[in-house]
Amino acid sequence: MIGNNVISEVEERIHRALSVHSLERTENGYRLVHPSGAGTSTLRVLPVAQVRGDLPVVAIVEVLAEYRAAGLPSFHSVGVQRLNAMAVYGAYDLRDGQLRQTAQFSLYSTESTAHLAAQTILNAFAGQLPIGRSVALAVSSAAALEQQRAHHELPRDWKAPLHEDELKATTAALQARGIAAANNATTAWAELAMSGDCPSRAIDPKAETALLEVNAGVAHPIAGAGYLATVSLPFAEPPQDAAEISRRLNALELEHVDFVPRIGAWGLHGSNDLPAYRCFIPCAEPYGGMHMAMMWGCVQRAAWLRDRFWVAQRGIVLDKTPGGEAGSAV
Repeated sequence: MIGNNVISEVEERIHRALSVHSLERTENGYRLVHPSGAGTSTLRVLPVAQVRGDLPVVAIVEVLAEYRAAGLPSFHSVGVQRLNAMAVYGAYDLRDGQLRQTAQFSLYSTESTAHLAAQTILNAFAGQLPIGRSVALAVSSAAALEQQRAHHELPRDWKAPLHEDELKATTAALQARGIAAANNATTAWAELAMSGDCPSRAIDPKAETALLEVNAGVAHPIAGAGYLATVSLPFAEPPQDAAEISRRLNALELEHVDFVPRIGAWGLHGSNDLPAYRCFIPCAEPYGGMHMAMMWGCVQRAAWLRDRFWVAQRGIVLDKTPGGEAGSAV
Protein backbone atom coordinates (compact mmCIF):
# COMPACT_ATOMS: atom_id res chain seq x y z
CA MET A 1 0.00 0.00 0.00
CA ILE A 2 1.67 3.13 -1.24
CA GLY A 3 -0.21 6.02 0.33
CA ASN A 4 -3.83 5.06 -0.32
CA ASN A 5 -3.08 3.24 -3.57
CA VAL A 6 -3.40 -0.52 -3.78
CA ILE A 7 -1.10 -1.88 -6.47
CA SER A 8 -1.85 -5.61 -6.55
CA GLU A 9 -4.37 -8.19 -5.40
CA VAL A 10 -1.86 -9.55 -2.89
CA GLU A 11 -1.44 -6.12 -1.32
CA GLU A 12 -5.20 -5.67 -1.15
CA ARG A 13 -5.53 -8.95 0.73
CA ILE A 14 -2.75 -7.94 3.13
CA HIS A 15 -4.32 -4.55 3.84
CA ARG A 16 -7.76 -6.06 4.38
CA ALA A 17 -6.36 -8.53 6.90
CA LEU A 18 -4.18 -6.06 8.85
CA SER A 19 -6.39 -2.96 8.86
CA VAL A 20 -8.67 -4.43 11.55
CA HIS A 21 -5.79 -4.79 14.03
CA SER A 22 -4.26 -2.19 16.35
CA LEU A 23 -1.08 -1.66 14.36
CA GLU A 24 0.84 1.53 13.72
CA ARG A 25 0.36 2.66 10.14
CA THR A 26 3.48 3.84 8.37
CA GLU A 27 3.93 5.46 4.98
CA ASN A 28 4.51 2.11 3.30
CA GLY A 29 2.89 -0.41 5.61
CA TYR A 30 2.53 -1.43 9.25
CA ARG A 31 4.64 -1.53 12.40
CA LEU A 32 4.23 -3.40 15.68
CA VAL A 33 6.26 -2.76 18.83
CA HIS A 34 5.80 -5.99 20.75
CA PRO A 35 4.39 -5.29 24.24
CA SER A 36 6.74 -7.82 25.83
CA GLY A 37 9.72 -5.70 24.77
CA ALA A 38 10.97 -8.47 22.49
CA GLY A 39 11.48 -6.12 19.57
CA THR A 40 9.75 -4.52 16.59
CA SER A 41 8.06 -6.03 13.54
CA THR A 42 7.67 -4.02 10.34
CA LEU A 43 5.90 -4.79 7.08
CA ARG A 44 6.67 -2.47 4.18
CA VAL A 45 5.41 -2.48 0.61
CA LEU A 46 8.14 -0.84 -1.46
CA PRO A 47 7.26 0.25 -5.01
CA VAL A 48 9.55 -0.75 -7.82
CA ALA A 49 10.87 2.56 -9.15
CA GLN A 50 11.36 1.38 -12.71
CA VAL A 51 10.01 -1.57 -14.63
CA ARG A 52 12.82 -2.82 -16.81
CA GLY A 53 11.53 -4.14 -20.12
CA ASP A 54 8.63 -6.48 -19.44
CA LEU A 55 9.57 -7.09 -15.80
CA PRO A 56 6.18 -7.77 -14.15
CA VAL A 57 7.22 -6.91 -10.57
CA VAL A 58 5.26 -3.95 -9.17
CA ALA A 59 6.54 -3.92 -5.58
CA ILE A 60 8.66 -5.66 -2.96
CA VAL A 61 7.11 -6.66 0.36
CA GLU A 62 9.66 -6.64 3.16
CA VAL A 63 9.00 -8.19 6.58
CA LEU A 64 11.60 -7.19 9.16
CA ALA A 65 12.09 -8.20 12.80
CA GLU A 66 14.46 -6.13 14.93
CA TYR A 67 15.27 -7.99 18.13
CA ARG A 68 15.87 -6.33 21.46
CA ALA A 69 19.13 -7.63 22.89
CA ALA A 70 17.85 -8.05 26.46
CA GLY A 71 17.67 -11.73 27.35
CA LEU A 72 19.16 -12.97 24.06
CA PRO A 73 22.49 -14.77 23.77
CA SER A 74 25.30 -12.76 22.18
CA PHE A 75 25.93 -13.78 18.57
CA HIS A 76 29.12 -13.33 16.57
CA SER A 77 29.28 -13.52 12.77
CA VAL A 78 29.70 -17.30 12.65
CA GLY A 79 27.02 -17.83 15.28
CA VAL A 80 24.48 -15.84 13.26
CA GLN A 81 25.05 -18.07 10.23
CA ARG A 82 24.66 -21.20 12.35
CA LEU A 83 21.45 -19.67 13.66
CA ASN A 84 20.30 -19.33 10.04
CA ALA A 85 20.28 -23.12 9.80
CA MET A 86 17.08 -22.98 11.93
CA ALA A 87 15.66 -19.70 10.59
CA VAL A 88 11.94 -19.39 9.88
CA TYR A 89 10.59 -16.48 7.81
CA GLY A 90 13.84 -14.97 6.56
CA ALA A 91 17.56 -14.73 7.24
CA TYR A 92 19.16 -13.41 10.42
CA ASP A 93 21.89 -10.77 10.25
CA LEU A 94 23.63 -8.28 12.51
CA ARG A 95 23.24 -4.54 11.88
CA ASP A 96 25.34 -2.34 14.18
CA GLY A 97 25.37 -5.18 16.68
CA GLN A 98 21.58 -5.68 16.62
CA LEU A 99 20.12 -9.03 15.61
CA ARG A 100 17.61 -8.67 12.78
CA GLN A 101 15.71 -10.95 10.45
CA THR A 102 14.48 -10.08 6.96
CA ALA A 103 12.11 -11.74 4.50
CA GLN A 104 11.17 -10.34 1.09
CA PHE A 105 8.57 -11.15 -1.53
CA SER A 106 8.31 -9.83 -5.09
CA LEU A 107 4.77 -8.77 -6.00
CA TYR A 108 3.72 -9.20 -9.61
CA SER A 109 1.11 -7.34 -11.60
CA THR A 110 -0.72 -10.62 -12.05
CA GLU A 111 -0.52 -13.33 -9.39
CA SER A 112 -1.73 -16.83 -10.19
CA THR A 113 -1.61 -17.75 -6.48
CA ALA A 114 -2.57 -14.46 -4.82
CA HIS A 115 -4.17 -16.16 -1.81
CA LEU A 116 -1.07 -18.29 -1.08
CA ALA A 117 1.28 -15.33 -1.53
CA ALA A 118 -0.77 -13.05 0.74
CA GLN A 119 -1.20 -15.71 3.42
CA THR A 120 2.52 -16.50 3.43
CA ILE A 121 3.36 -12.80 3.89
CA LEU A 122 0.79 -12.42 6.69
CA ASN A 123 2.12 -15.53 8.42
CA ALA A 124 5.64 -14.14 8.16
CA PHE A 125 4.61 -10.81 9.71
CA ALA A 126 2.80 -12.55 12.56
CA GLY A 127 5.31 -15.31 13.25
CA GLN A 128 8.73 -13.97 12.31
CA LEU A 129 9.63 -12.25 15.59
CA PRO A 130 7.94 -14.59 18.11
CA ILE A 131 9.36 -17.73 16.50
CA GLY A 132 12.63 -16.08 15.55
CA ARG A 133 13.30 -14.94 19.10
CA SER A 134 12.52 -18.40 20.43
CA VAL A 135 14.94 -19.94 17.92
CA ALA A 136 17.65 -17.52 19.07
CA LEU A 137 16.97 -18.34 22.73
CA ALA A 138 16.87 -22.08 22.08
CA VAL A 139 20.48 -22.36 20.91
CA SER A 140 21.82 -21.75 24.42
CA SER A 141 20.94 -25.18 25.82
CA ALA A 142 18.76 -28.27 25.42
CA ALA A 143 16.64 -27.05 28.34
CA ALA A 144 16.10 -23.70 26.62
CA LEU A 145 15.02 -25.50 23.44
CA GLU A 146 12.44 -27.54 25.31
CA GLN A 147 11.20 -24.43 27.10
CA GLN A 148 10.71 -22.50 23.86
CA ARG A 149 9.04 -25.47 22.15
CA ALA A 150 6.60 -25.79 25.06
CA HIS A 151 5.96 -22.02 24.98
CA HIS A 152 4.57 -22.18 21.43
CA GLU A 153 2.95 -25.65 21.69
CA LEU A 154 2.68 -26.00 17.92
CA PRO A 155 1.60 -29.38 16.49
CA ARG A 156 4.57 -31.47 15.39
CA ASP A 157 2.75 -33.81 13.02
CA TRP A 158 -0.11 -33.78 10.55
CA LYS A 159 -3.45 -35.44 11.10
CA ALA A 160 -4.50 -35.15 7.44
CA PRO A 161 -2.75 -37.43 4.92
CA LEU A 162 -0.40 -36.09 2.25
CA HIS A 163 -1.49 -37.01 -1.28
CA GLU A 164 1.42 -38.62 -3.10
CA ASP A 165 -0.04 -37.59 -6.46
CA GLU A 166 1.19 -34.04 -5.79
CA LEU A 167 4.75 -35.28 -5.31
CA LYS A 168 4.52 -37.35 -8.48
CA ALA A 169 3.32 -34.28 -10.38
CA THR A 170 6.29 -32.29 -9.05
CA THR A 171 8.71 -35.01 -10.12
CA ALA A 172 7.12 -35.28 -13.58
CA ALA A 173 7.32 -31.50 -14.09
CA LEU A 174 11.03 -31.50 -13.21
CA GLN A 175 11.78 -34.45 -15.44
CA ALA A 176 9.97 -32.73 -18.31
CA ARG A 177 12.54 -29.92 -17.96
CA GLY A 178 15.42 -32.38 -18.18
CA ILE A 179 16.13 -32.32 -14.41
CA ALA A 180 16.90 -35.58 -12.62
CA ALA A 181 14.14 -36.02 -10.03
CA ALA A 182 12.36 -38.62 -7.93
CA ASN A 183 10.01 -38.84 -4.96
CA ASN A 184 8.70 -41.09 -2.22
CA ALA A 185 5.59 -40.70 -0.07
CA THR A 186 6.72 -37.48 1.66
CA THR A 187 9.75 -36.08 -0.21
CA ALA A 188 10.56 -34.82 -3.69
CA TRP A 189 14.21 -34.42 -4.60
CA ALA A 190 16.13 -33.34 -7.66
CA GLU A 191 19.64 -32.61 -8.89
CA LEU A 192 20.75 -29.53 -10.80
CA ALA A 193 24.08 -29.56 -12.64
CA MET A 194 26.35 -26.81 -11.34
CA SER A 195 29.00 -27.50 -13.99
CA GLY A 196 29.38 -29.91 -16.90
CA ASP A 197 26.46 -31.71 -18.49
CA CYS A 198 25.98 -34.77 -16.27
CA PRO A 199 22.54 -34.46 -14.63
CA SER A 200 23.08 -36.79 -11.66
CA ARG A 201 25.70 -38.21 -9.33
CA ALA A 202 23.93 -41.53 -9.78
CA ILE A 203 25.45 -41.53 -13.29
CA ASP A 204 28.81 -40.01 -12.36
CA PRO A 205 29.68 -39.83 -8.64
CA LYS A 206 32.05 -36.93 -9.43
CA ALA A 207 29.37 -34.81 -11.12
CA GLU A 208 28.95 -31.35 -9.59
CA THR A 209 25.24 -31.31 -8.93
CA ALA A 210 23.25 -29.47 -6.27
CA LEU A 211 20.83 -31.66 -4.33
CA LEU A 212 17.37 -30.08 -3.97
CA GLU A 213 14.80 -31.51 -1.57
CA VAL A 214 11.32 -30.62 -0.37
CA ASN A 215 10.13 -32.64 2.63
CA ALA A 216 6.55 -32.59 3.90
CA GLY A 217 5.35 -33.02 7.46
CA VAL A 218 8.78 -32.22 8.94
CA ALA A 219 8.90 -31.05 12.57
CA HIS A 220 10.92 -27.86 13.16
CA PRO A 221 12.55 -27.65 16.61
CA ILE A 222 10.31 -24.68 17.52
CA ALA A 223 7.86 -23.91 14.72
CA GLY A 224 5.91 -27.18 14.57
CA ALA A 225 5.18 -29.22 11.46
CA GLY A 226 5.52 -27.93 7.93
CA TYR A 227 7.43 -28.06 4.66
CA LEU A 228 11.22 -28.01 4.54
CA ALA A 229 13.12 -27.14 1.35
CA THR A 230 16.91 -27.43 1.13
CA VAL A 231 19.66 -26.74 -1.41
CA SER A 232 22.89 -28.65 -0.72
CA LEU A 233 25.93 -27.77 -2.82
CA PRO A 234 28.69 -30.10 -4.11
CA PHE A 235 31.67 -28.64 -2.27
CA ALA A 236 34.88 -30.56 -2.85
CA GLU A 237 36.03 -29.25 0.54
CA PRO A 238 34.64 -26.76 3.08
CA PRO A 239 35.10 -23.11 1.98
CA GLN A 240 37.61 -21.07 3.95
CA ASP A 241 35.11 -18.37 4.93
CA ALA A 242 31.80 -20.18 4.96
CA ALA A 243 30.10 -17.71 7.31
CA GLU A 244 30.93 -14.75 5.07
CA ILE A 245 29.70 -16.66 2.02
CA SER A 246 26.35 -17.31 3.71
CA ARG A 247 26.04 -13.72 4.89
CA ARG A 248 26.77 -12.30 1.46
CA LEU A 249 24.43 -14.69 -0.36
CA ASN A 250 21.58 -13.64 1.93
CA ALA A 251 22.41 -9.96 1.36
CA LEU A 252 22.72 -10.41 -2.41
CA GLU A 253 19.31 -12.08 -2.62
CA LEU A 254 17.74 -9.01 -0.99
CA GLU A 255 19.15 -6.80 -3.75
CA HIS A 256 17.01 -8.46 -6.42
CA VAL A 257 13.68 -7.18 -7.71
CA ASP A 258 12.48 -10.17 -9.71
CA PHE A 259 13.40 -13.19 -7.59
CA VAL A 260 11.89 -16.14 -5.77
CA PRO A 261 10.62 -15.41 -2.22
CA ARG A 262 13.41 -14.59 0.23
CA ILE A 263 11.79 -16.47 3.09
CA GLY A 264 14.54 -18.96 3.94
CA ALA A 265 18.24 -18.47 4.61
CA TRP A 266 21.71 -19.46 3.56
CA GLY A 267 23.48 -20.66 6.68
CA LEU A 268 26.05 -23.07 8.10
CA HIS A 269 25.03 -26.71 8.28
CA GLY A 270 26.49 -29.89 9.70
CA SER A 271 29.70 -30.53 11.58
CA ASN A 272 31.74 -29.00 8.73
CA ASP A 273 29.75 -25.72 8.71
CA LEU A 274 29.00 -26.01 5.00
CA PRO A 275 26.96 -23.19 3.41
CA ALA A 276 23.54 -24.45 2.37
CA TYR A 277 20.06 -23.04 1.85
CA ARG A 278 17.12 -23.97 4.04
CA CYS A 279 13.51 -22.78 3.97
CA PHE A 280 10.97 -24.00 6.50
CA ILE A 281 7.32 -22.99 6.12
CA PRO A 282 5.10 -23.87 9.11
CA CYS A 283 1.90 -25.53 7.96
CA ALA A 284 -0.71 -27.25 10.14
CA GLU A 285 -1.73 -29.62 7.31
CA PRO A 286 -0.78 -30.43 3.71
CA TYR A 287 -1.32 -27.51 1.34
CA GLY A 288 -1.99 -28.12 -2.34
CA GLY A 289 0.75 -26.85 -4.62
CA MET A 290 3.31 -26.23 -1.87
CA HIS A 291 5.68 -29.00 -2.97
CA MET A 292 5.74 -27.67 -6.52
CA ALA A 293 6.17 -24.01 -5.48
CA MET A 294 9.01 -24.74 -3.06
CA MET A 295 10.84 -27.05 -5.45
CA TRP A 296 10.77 -24.53 -8.29
CA GLY A 297 12.07 -21.97 -5.83
CA CYS A 298 15.00 -24.30 -5.09
CA VAL A 299 15.68 -24.82 -8.80
CA GLN A 300 15.69 -21.09 -9.54
CA ARG A 301 17.85 -20.29 -6.52
CA ALA A 302 20.42 -22.98 -7.36
CA ALA A 303 20.51 -21.85 -11.02
CA TRP A 304 21.07 -18.24 -9.89
CA LEU A 305 24.00 -19.30 -7.74
CA ARG A 306 25.42 -21.48 -10.52
CA ASP A 307 25.26 -18.74 -13.12
CA ARG A 308 26.52 -15.96 -10.86
CA PHE A 309 28.97 -17.53 -8.44
CA TRP A 310 29.85 -21.18 -9.12
CA VAL A 311 33.21 -22.14 -10.65
CA ALA A 312 33.82 -25.80 -11.56
CA GLN A 313 36.07 -27.62 -9.08
CA ARG A 314 36.34 -24.46 -6.95
CA GLY A 315 32.83 -23.85 -5.67
CA ILE A 316 31.41 -20.43 -4.80
CA VAL A 317 33.45 -17.46 -6.01
CA LEU A 318 31.60 -14.27 -5.16
CA ASP A 319 33.68 -12.07 -7.47
CA LYS A 320 33.10 -14.25 -10.52
CA THR A 321 32.82 -12.13 -13.69
CA PRO A 322 29.89 -12.41 -16.13
CA GLY A 323 32.10 -14.30 -18.57
CA GLY A 324 32.77 -17.00 -16.04
CA GLU A 325 36.31 -16.02 -15.04
CA ALA A 326 36.98 -15.54 -11.36
CA GLY A 327 39.28 -13.90 -8.94
CA SER A 328 40.29 -15.42 -5.64
CA ALA A 329 37.84 -17.75 -3.95
CA VAL A 330 36.19 -16.49 -0.79
